[in-house]
Amino acid sequence: MKRFHIILLGLFCLSFFMWSQEDWRPEKLQALELKLEELAASVKVLEDYSPANVPGFDELDKINQLVERLDFNKRKFDFFINHYNVLEDEFLPYLLKLAEEQPALRTNIVAKLREYGGKDPGSIIEVQKRINEVALQIERLEKQLEGLQLLSRSKEIEDEQKTKAGSLTQSISVSDRIERLRQDRINFREEIEEESGRLEGLRKTEAERTAKVEEKSKEVGELRKKARSSRDFVTRLADQISAEVREVRLNGLERPRLNTTKTFIYLSDNKIKTLTQKIANIDEDIKMYERQRMGLLWRQAGKGTLIIIIAIALVLVLIRLSRRIADKVLGKLEHSPDLDPHYKQRYVTLFSVVLSIVKVFLWILAILWVLGELEIDYAPFLVAAGGLSLAIGFGAQSLVKDFFSGFFMLMEEQLALGDVVEINGNTGTVEKISFRTIKLRSLAGTVHIIPNGNISSVSNLTHKWSRAVTNVGVSYDAEPKKVMEILGEVCLQISHDPEWKNKFIEEPTPQGIISLGESSMGFRILSKTAPGEQWAVDRELNIRVKKAFDEAGIEIPYNYINVINRTEK
Repeated sequence: MKRFHIILLGLFCLSFFMWSQEDWRPEKLQALELKLEELAASVKVLEDYSPANVPGFDELDKINQLVERLDFNKRKFDFFINHYNVLEDEFLPYLLKLAEEQPALRTNIVAKLREYGGKDPGSIIEVQKRINEVALQIERLEKQLEGLQLLSRSKEIEDEQKTKAGSLTQSISVSDRIERLRQDRINFREEIEEESGRLEGLRKTEAERTAKVEEKSKEVGELRKKARSSRDFVTRLADQISAEVREVRLNGLERPRLNTTKTFIYLSDNKIKTLTQKIANIDEDIKMYERQRMGLLWRQAGKGTLIIIIAIALVLVLIRLSRRIADKVLGKLEHSPDLDPHYKQRYVTLFSVVLSIVKVFLWILAILWVLGELEIDYAPFLVAAGGLSLAIGFGAQSLVKDFFSGFFMLMEEQLALGDVVEINGNTGTVEKISFRTIKLRSLAGTVHIIPNGNISSVSNLTHKWSRAVTNVGVSYDAEPKKVMEILGEVCLQISHDPEWKNKFIEEPTPQGIISLGESSMGFRILSKTAPGEQWAVDRELNIRVKKAFDEAGIEIPYNYINVINRTEK
């Protein structure tokens, strides 16, 4: 009997040994384990080629290093999540189902459950721990990256504020200080709005994570309760593993996330309070500077008024002094016996234009001086003047043409005040000359204002000297020699007449017969006169010639009608 038991025991051991050598795993279980091995191998390959192992990684700046680490951890997190999902959603449910369908494999299934629910690197608990570790690492990297970006921006703002603070110690206006403080206040308000949005998001995240912690805690309690009440060992073991996995997730991930969120809420709230206090301080500084500015404005208003009065007075005095000097010089020129009257007119014209230029120049100097004394930067005005000149050059070409035409007419002495000229068919006396227009008054009193740029021709009737052309017609019965003698006597008399001799530059000369008309012979007298005297001389010669002809019995022909009365016999 004892030998029989020994044989049975040997057969049992032999069968157990042979059974253990056979692969008891179904094909699906083998496929799931192969899938888990591939995921673990992928993680191993990913870790072997982490950014820290890549040449040149240390030379990258901090932000780029963080971006690379963040991207690496996110990819690793995806692999761990896939690994976890295969274990929880496919592997464990399949083992439970296999335990129900094949009770003979329960011992092996229990061993597998303990293997994948224990301390093995591929167990679901260890995978969950790796998930917790990587998830928290991702969150830390995101916060570090955000912090570096905010720090970089804060540093730029701080440098800008330091620059402004340094410039505030220099001699800048109170208005600039107020403007800079207002800009700082706008920047701080924008930061508060941005931080308030971040705080609101953090509080929403806190509420979500608090609810998730409560949900996971409740889930862990229910799974442990279910494991305790389960009669089936395999089911109880699976529930214990699920409860332990969720507890690892709860204590290793969800609670730290919640605590981190609370910490950031505290920091964000303090930052908003600090920014609010800075805005309050800026408001106080702005009020102080505004009071200073009002005082400065009143002082500058008084100073500016005094400076403007002084500038106006100086300009008026200098203009009056310039006018007196010009009048004195012109007076000497007017009474100078050696100066040609024509040049006297030219000097009057030039002095009037020069006085106009002097007035403009003095007013410009006064304006620049006032702006300088009031500490107003007049560089923009000069730039605007340059732009205005350019605009005039392109958009007001006719005005520029008028200016240059007037300038050259004055420089070339084409005309002067008091000259009698004919311009574009209009004849009159020059009353005013400017760089833009010429004003003529005709014999009928009509004033013609002609732009200098439109002048095509100028006929000056009184330039330096004039000539009187006196034409006389006599009857063919008159003796030409006698007529010439009479005309010569008239010319001699008028040239020696004290009232008229100063109007002549040269003695008038009869020219003889100039035409033979239908009823008369034409004679001409030419007289070179002072400028503008030709018309008076011509009229006086006509009067004297008529009188001399009447005395000599020389007829000046005129049209007359013979009336024949045919009724007379």
